[in-house]
Amino acid sequence: MSGAWDDFYEYFGFSVFFFGFVFYAEFERVLLSSRYTIPEWDRYFIIKKYAVLAFSISFPIVYKFFGEEILSLEVFFFSSGLSLFVVRTYFVISKIKERSVHFFIFGSASFLLLANIGSYFNIAFRNRLDTINFDPLLFVYIGVMIEALVFTNIMGKTFKQILEKKSNLKVQYALKQKETAELKMTALQSQMNPHFLFNCLNSINNFILKNEKEEASDYITSFSKLVRKILKNSESLEISLFEELEVLEMYVSLEKTRLLGGFSFIKEIDESLNIHEIMVPPLFLQPFIENSIWHGLAGKVGEKEIVISIKKEAFDLVITVEDNGIGIDSEVMEQNRVSSKRKFFGSYATEKRIKLMHPKNSVKISTSNISSNTDSGTRVAIVFPLS
Repeated sequence: MSGAWDDFYEYFGFSVFFFGFVFYAEFERVLLSSRYTIPEWDRYFIIKKYAVLAFSISFPIVYKFFGEEILSLEVFFFSSGLSLFVVRTYFVISKIKERSVHFFIFGSASFLLLANIGSYFNIAFRNRLDTINFDPLLFVYIGVMIEALVFTNIMGKTFKQILEKKSNLKVQYALKQKETAELKMTALQSQMNPHFLFNCLNSINNFILKNEKEEASDYITSFSKLVRKILKNSESLEISLFEELEVLEMYVSLEKTRLLGGFSFIKEIDESLNIHEIMVPPLFLQPFIENSIWHGLAGKVGEKEIVISIKKEAFDLVITVEDNGIGIDSEVMEQNRVSSKRKFFGSYATEKRIKLMHPKNSVKISTSNISSNTDSGTRVAIVFPLS
């Protein structure tokens, strides 16, 4: 068995040893990212890889046909040439401004030096190795251990940097998503406020055209207070539900003046809720109240009423806006929409604003007809997480 191993070592020992450098050359390229950091030198790494592969294959052939003496000379000259190339490479890669490059040079140089010392003893005492008290391969083993420890340290730091970069990218992506959501929210809000203000200014214009000076004056006073409140809230993407209901009361008082016969506005709030802490988009309820008034109550004869209910169900906040208007019969609703010259932009924008604050699947907004044989009306339900 030992004889077979000796024969194998004689023919393929150097081949196996240098064949490892083929993988080392590729590892070197990956570790240094030479394709990007030193692209002009990267092609020399590739040439070195294939040169080592070619010489590794040639060693047993040379030994077979030319003998050990010629093989030793080939190994010596090839090792010397390879060592010179590696030393030249150190000067090139030292320009890479990364701390790990210096560790790489230290580990590689340690192996290069010790491997060459081992090769020297192996060649110089090839016929009388028994006269020295150590195996020349010992230097190679020590060099491999030093290089492996250094490279392991470099790889550990590299993986740590990759994980940190990945974590930073996730944070940056989350911030970008938040920034995008805020920009969308701001854009929708900036569109919605002019829409609402235009409606109020149109009402003031109607009072003036009808020569109702006192009504116009009172309306302008109330309107100015509401505008100041809206402008203040518009500075924030979120306000408390308490502030939202406060603005809603001011808005409703103005609309009561405009609508013939007025209407009742009732709020039912769950006492277990702290409406000072629940955050909502500014003016998010106003469009639904506006729809109830001008698409429901405006076409109704008799007593008119809007009830807003706010309660907690499990982990959700449920807000319902219910009116006893004409319901959502398509033909009547279309006639009412045309006569009042209103559009449903506000409620559409509000739905998008709420969904920007919460996961889309957790926000539900539905409109239903609650009309019966004796009564009529519409109910809008808004559901989103309390947190």
